[in-house]
Amino acid sequence: MSNWLAILLAAAVSASAPLTLETELDKGTLTVEFQLQESLPEFLEAALPSGAAVEVNYQVRVRSKRKAWWDKKVWKGDATASSIFDPVTGRYNCGLVLDGVIVSSREVESSDEALAWLANPGVVRFAMPEGLRESSLAIRVRAVFSSSTKWLFFPDTEGTEWVEMPIAADPAGGAEDAPDKTEG
Repeated sequence: MSNWLAILLAAAVSASAPLTLETELDKGTLTVEFQLQESLPEFLEAALPSGAAVEVNYQVRVRSKRKAWWDKKVWKGDATASSIFDPVTGRYNCGLVLDGVIVSSREVESSDEALAWLANPGVVRFAMPEGLRESSLAIRVRAVFSSSTKWLFFPDTEGTEWVEMPIAADPAGGAEDAPDKTEG
């Protein structure tokens, strides 16, 4: 009975999560796909046609689970999806920047396509540092919304709650592929 209750509780929590996550750890590369389940804030949708830079910063944190102490943050990265309206061409320039490096970019025709890009920028790959290929890793991700039209003297952060899920262990175990050896 309690097993079914735990499954139902986990399903209810995941159904109300603001982000959906899919992860894969393979040979030291963490592949993450996140998709925003909530609608974007109204100030972002209003700022998009004005030519302002509209961004959704996906903050990624990898933690090592411990039994006797709080979770240790072992690595962090940022993936920023952005969209800017170009009034000369009448198109939206969309880009995805991963830790300061442009990963992908494209132009779209409508504001609906630009909003879809911000909510689902695609798959990103993070190079994990050596020694983080243990089986007790978890990932935390949240989305932080920003627009260049906000004029505040005090920092303001509007975003989603953190979403956490375990990362499957590296199937290669962090070992390099060894050449096949045949004995004759």
